[in-house]
Amino acid sequence: MTHQLIKFVSVLFFSFIVVSTVQGQNSSQNDRGYWIHTLLKIADPVLSNLSKDQLKKNIPVGRSSSAKASSREFVTHMESVGRTIAGIAPWLELGPDKTAEGKLRKKYIKMTCKALENSVDPRADDYFNSTATRQILVNSAFLIQGLLQAPTQLWENLDVKTQQRLIEQWKSTRTMKPGNNNWLLFSAMVECGLKSFGSEWNFGVVKKAISSHEQWYKGDGIYGDGENFHLDYYNSYVIHPMLLQVLEVVAEHDSSYREFLDKEWGRFVRYAEIQERMIAPDGSYPVLGRSVSYRSAAFQVLGASALFHKLPSGLKAGQVRGAMTAMLKRLFEQSGTFDKNGWLTIGVCGEQPELGDSYLSTPCVYLCSLGFLPLGLPATDAFWTDPLAPWTSVKAFSGEEFPIDKFIKP
Repeated sequence: MTHQLIKFVSVLFFSFIVVSTVQGQNSSQNDRGYWIHTLLKIADPVLSNLSKDQLKKNIPVGRSSSAKASSREFVTHMESVGRTIAGIAPWLELGPDKTAEGKLRKKYIKMTCKALENSVDPRADDYFNSTATRQILVNSAFLIQGLLQAPTQLWENLDVKTQQRLIEQWKSTRTMKPGNNNWLLFSAMVECGLKSFGSEWNFGVVKKAISSHEQWYKGDGIYGDGENFHLDYYNSYVIHPMLLQVLEVVAEHDSSYREFLDKEWGRFVRYAEIQERMIAPDGSYPVLGRSVSYRSAAFQVLGASALFHKLPSGLKAGQVRGAMTAMLKRLFEQSGTFDKNGWLTIGVCGEQPELGDSYLSTPCVYLCSLGFLPLGLPATDAFWTDPLAPWTSVKAFSGEEFPIDKFIKP
């Protein structure tokens, strides 16, 4: 095959990939529209039902085919809430405006605030009993992750009573001892939320989470989940995003933590670089480790790097948008990913209950909302306006030049 023919085939191959990622067209507006449509398809059932005090009544509490009966069935509906808000919050923080998108944001800001009001109202059917299960700690941590990303449109739009009730609920989690692993960051996030939203923190809890993860760093942008290394996506689901957010809050009050914050930024960006290389030309990626039903949350770090304008220097905004759009389409266009009533199912691509871990129920899978963080960038940002470009795996498997990968020093 001649060089010219090889080049022609490569161009055709990439063109096919690009077309398949954006519903047959390659405009950036179609990309953003697709992301918004998909995020709201995921988030609306959770937020609308909770805002109407009907979440517990309507959300399915499916479990994996191998899971045992759970003692938290009556409260597991709440596990969808903090996760959903953590993902949609950056988009909501852009605020309402006169555009169609801005009007949608106005609707969902109001809906989310009403949902949060119901979640802490003891008279509501959807009230989150904070003494019922340790999962309230997890939900609180993800909720705070979202509120810290939307302080103006969410936290400041809550009435004082709801704010006070949330703070009291977060304080109640102090009786719940976290495991000596990524759970330390859940407790640290709660303390950072209390400090950020006007209460006092237990800094000892935060300090332990930071020092532990400093010791658990394994190299090349990857932390252990506890002392041991696990080949899974928890560096993206929890560890990097929450460690970074905790360090950002702490460094505002104690400048001695800025050195570790700077190190963490370097590790965070390196992990984003690794993630971009993991997305195959067709949008698939390695299905590794536990909690794979969290779907697009596996790429939270890559999306967050775009949101924070911290993409690795070798990555163009258009190639990251292309890779992530391909990944989202691969996951959420598959038949069975949503049930007949629009709720997410357990699985990676479609309904695959055998992939549900013993601790996982349907509400948990709403962590996938964290795969949409770049929507917190305005439509005018380069992430949305730059032309699509082939991502690393597309280049690699179509014979194009692509940069060699390099590890970072400890």
